[in-house]
Amino acid sequence: MSVSSASLDVHVLRFIANSPFKVSFARLKRHVNEAGPVSTNTLKKVVTGLIQDGQLCYTCHYGRSFIEISFDRPRRVSDHVVLKSPRSVWDDSGDLSVISLSRGASFGGGEHPSTRLAIRLIDHVLHWPCLQDRKKKLRVIDIGTGSGVLAIVAAKMGVGHVCGLDTDPCARFEARNNVDLNEVDTVVNILDKDLNAIDGVYDMVFANLRAPTLCGFRNLLENIVETENLLIFSGLKSEETDMVVDFYKKGGYFLYQSACEKGWGAICLVKGALLNDTAMCI
Repeated sequence: MSVSSASLDVHVLRFIANSPFKVSFARLKRHVNEAGPVSTNTLKKVVTGLIQDGQLCYTCHYGRSFIEISFDRPRRVSDHVVLKSPRSVWDDSGDLSVISLSRGASFGGGEHPSTRLAIRLIDHVLHWPCLQDRKKKLRVIDIGTGSGVLAIVAAKMGVGHVCGLDTDPCARFEARNNVDLNEVDTVVNILDKDLNAIDGVYDMVFANLRAPTLCGFRNLLENIVETENLLIFSGLKSEETDMVVDFYKKGGYFLYQSACEKGWGAICLVKGALLNDTAMCI
């Protein structure tokens, strides 16, 4: 074996974390052996040790097994956000928003890249200096809230009113549990409503959904957003982001920022006088 056990641990974790594809044991073995021969038994011991340590886990997709980063232990997913399971402990919160997510039947604990991408954009926007004095007055709507994680991030960062929409009863049940778990139930309201049945207007819209859905509700958004507003969309394949951006530009939006991870993309779009505020915040 050409590398130490400790350095092999690091190499395995880095490859799995950065791979744009799901990693099977066979794919991992081929990659590791490019740097020098490592026996199957040695690699199995390393993977088993990382699983027992809570850093990796096996998942099954369509009958095939893959090795992925585990979110059973706390993970810092953006500058100010840590995701963890309810049974894990994060000792030093500091200025971080530590969010507990129960793994339910509908959603996991933040494993998907689209979740992390949306959180990173939300984190960045809600730390703009120009918003710090008015966060309590902001109104945010999270369309297709799922586990409720994006709504909870907004509430933890000081947004005064957050609405999470989902028509799936299992998702609403899990989202409400997570809202209660994170003690933001006075700020976050999980609703069983379609977008066209929403009352009030919102400053920001979050949605972790696929491209056709994101494009399909542009006209409906015009009825529920302020003249100056901000959209954070995730759930896009990387090759779809330009198409969605161009579609929303026709509605007067400007691309502020985009991000990608493992073939998935997220975008932040702004409109109206908020464009000037955005320029001041950069």
